[in-house]
Amino acid sequence: MTQQEKETGKIALVTGAGTGLGFVTAKMLSEMGWKVYATIIPSQSPEELKKLGCTPIVVDIADRKSVEAAYGYIAKDIGDGGLAALVNVAGVASIAGGVIEGVSEERVRALFDVNVFGTLWVIQVFLPLLRKYGPARIVNVSSSGVRTPAAFSGIYAISKYAVEGITNSLRYEMPIFGIQATSIEPGAMETPMTANSKENMAKTWDTMPQNIRDTYYDKLNPSLEFMNTMIRNSNKPEVVAKVIIKALYAKKMKIRYVAGADVKFLPFLQRFLGENKFEQLLLRIQKLT
Repeated sequence: MTQQEKETGKIALVTGAGTGLGFVTAKMLSEMGWKVYATIIPSQSPEELKKLGCTPIVVDIADRKSVEAAYGYIAKDIGDGGLAALVNVAGVASIAGGVIEGVSEERVRALFDVNVFGTLWVIQVFLPLLRKYGPARIVNVSSSGVRTPAAFSGIYAISKYAVEGITNSLRYEMPIFGIQATSIEPGAMETPMTANSKENMAKTWDTMPQNIRDTYYDKLNPSLEFMNTMIRNSNKPEVVAKVIIKALYAKKMKIRYVAGADVKFLPFLQRFLGENKFEQLLLRIQKLT
């Protein structure tokens, strides 16, 4: 991607900016002249973001009151200005890993509280600042898992389908205000969530009831080894962050963007093969037949 024109004075909010994709996105925007508010969780240090010129804010996006407190701070800080971009990166994955049949209600709710409700609360609360700016942009980070669901990460994929549902609904409600919205669908990516994937899968199996392990373990292991290989060859977060920047600068945002060498041809294959044949191909590749 060519170097974008400096955007001194534009203001962005990036969630999940303490590590990984959120951090890299906040960094890139700050380097391009944006004023960036960056949400982190209490266990994360704000110092690196401060060095970049970003304004870190501790926010639990699953807690609406915490999101509202962040809104109050940002609205007061920017005064008469508005928010030009909202980039929703914050999310969790491993807390609800495993086969759908074996994930506890508690783990499902914990993941949805962040990925779905957290994303929704941030959008609901900050829309007034986006409308105040005018032609603002909303970028929601989804997952390539909505195109290629994988065994053992079904709950995560379901949450990202919901994120895309939020985006698609916004695309019908926001044009009257000049606001555009899109989803980013990253492939496998190097983040703290995907580090030590083999060890994490072993720990996830330990959370499954014994009858679930007995039913699934032997049959799924070949597919999980394939997934570990994909994760080991995953994209740098910078690759995905560049797609986010591209979307923010597009005159007219696409409905969704895929991001990563491992998924760039997925839309073409889906159209060329059709949904049924595409699914059959994925099942064979993932050793699930």
